[in-house]
Amino acid sequence: MREYQYRVSLTLMLAVLFASLFQGATPAFGDLGLSIALIETPSVNRTWADFSLLYEDQYHSPSQLQAEIQRFETLVPSLVETMVIGQSYEGRNITCLRITNELNEEQKAKTLVLAQHHGREQITVEMALRFALRLMNSYGVDDEITQYVDTEEIYIIPSMNPDALERVVNLNDYWLRKNLRPYDNDGDGLLDEDPADDANGDGVISSYDVYAKSDGGSILTYLYSYFEGIDDDDDGRINCDEIGLVDLNRNYARSWGLEPGSSSDPWSQVYHGAYAFSEPETQAFRDFALQHRFAISYTLHSGTNATYFPLTSYGAYTEPTLYYAVLQDLAGMLPPAFYSDQGRSSSFLTFTRAQKPMIETGCGMWEDWMYADRGTKVPITFELYHNTAVDMDEAFTLIVDNSTHYIEEWHDIFGYFDPVTESIESLWTDIMPVFDYLLEMTPRLSIVSKSVAGGTNQGDTVTASLGVECLSPRLGSSDEIEVAMMDGTRLCLLSVASPHATTQMQGSFQLPVDLTVTNYTIRLGNNYTGYTRLIISANSQSADGGLFVASGVAVAAGGTLVLAVLLSRHRGKTATTRQVLAP
Repeated sequence: MREYQYRVSLTLMLAVLFASLFQGATPAFGDLGLSIALIETPSVNRTWADFSLLYEDQYHSPSQLQAEIQRFETLVPSLVETMVIGQSYEGRNITCLRITNELNEEQKAKTLVLAQHHGREQITVEMALRFALRLMNSYGVDDEITQYVDTEEIYIIPSMNPDALERVVNLNDYWLRKNLRPYDNDGDGLLDEDPADDANGDGVISSYDVYAKSDGGSILTYLYSYFEGIDDDDDGRINCDEIGLVDLNRNYARSWGLEPGSSSDPWSQVYHGAYAFSEPETQAFRDFALQHRFAISYTLHSGTNATYFPLTSYGAYTEPTLYYAVLQDLAGMLPPAFYSDQGRSSSFLTFTRAQKPMIETGCGMWEDWMYADRGTKVPITFELYHNTAVDMDEAFTLIVDNSTHYIEEWHDIFGYFDPVTESIESLWTDIMPVFDYLLEMTPRLSIVSKSVAGGTNQGDTVTASLGVECLSPRLGSSDEIEVAMMDGTRLCLLSVASPHATTQMQGSFQLPVDLTVTNYTIRLGNNYTGYTRLIISANSQSADGGLFVASGVAVAAGGTLVLAVLLSRHRGKTATTRQVLAP
């Protein structure tokens, strides 16, 4: 009897001790209650040292670009995945970099940088490469960059037009804008046999602007332009079958073929192609984009300093309040105008096509298709370079000035679209904040509070109450947040998350499992924000499937005092319960 009383006293003491240590324990055996916890992915353990580009002091050819991309993946495989999304007309790979924390295989918020629709805008390739390099070299060192890479999938396509890049870099064809699909411009049965040539051997191909004189020579009326060249095919004409056909940035399906913003004339620099997505390059991007949702994305261009947004058919912003706010943000981080010793302008005063002639509204361009057909809230065409020195009078040489015509030579087309190689790094320094801004703007979810209530058996209703913050300063979740099973089956819809504000959300669903047997993992998010995983368990269930220590005291039917002590166990071990009846 004394031994029995001793065991009861010891058990009661343990029960009181456990109850004091584990606050919030269930009040009685069999009434377990629920808990919810966030499943967090650790950052990647950085094992690489900072590194530079293999070809950092020059413009990259397609083969050099591919060498850089493969090296990225080799040096930093835990962050970098490369994928070929298609081939160009001449069969060159169009390669995409995906940079993210590979430890987390869950879909994350996605963002995109797409470069070099146009051949001669090779500086955009260099900026895309340096953006990728910044992500890798800053990871594990810069807390903000580390967080972005941990919580986002960052896609970078450095060249959409590698065929033209090959010709621009290796043959100095700095006028080449379009892709390299061949075309018989002069109808002689031959293809691309009479392009522009460096006839005088000075290393560049000049353009000649022809004006008609009137009113005694005081009024000049622009007539046409032509390029320097020779009669390559001996037909008595020069430059009658040029290289390059389709403007890839007029080949998208949204408002395709709208003129005069694009043209049906194959000679035109804005020729839109035979039909929307007629080109293998735009087909490759279309098929890639159809697999993803991007809330914000950039396409990089050069030739001016401008920021273009999608427009309505009336020439107004599709998202006026949002876009004006973004413009204000950009104005605060881009440098004022100045000239370097190379005559490079770093003026990034942003403007919109709404301030340009209406002819540029729509007409098969990337940002309009991304907005209207892919639901990208903020697709930005970012024109990142223009050398204003090439617009000055001294950039032109007078060739003819007679009573009827005025002709001047313009030979500095390279400087119009691309800086000298010595200025590539300084340009990157100037515009780097805009790329950090892209990452900051990408909407990701943060769970700032969470609780769950309901039953523990399969089929019971569970209600989750969550405080959700969308971390983007300008963009919310756009769509409602969903609670889903791991196989993607939706359980319930919650509210839309506002940008940089905690939104209280509540949703209920039926348990598809028995929580007294196993934990249950849910996905929270949508295709804009990516998904976060949370685990729901009975209070007696640990996150690894084991049982927590819990205790409670209750009065059973008939007034008998029942003490239940649930001892902790590890995964795979059986829990033990002891019931002791007091006299």
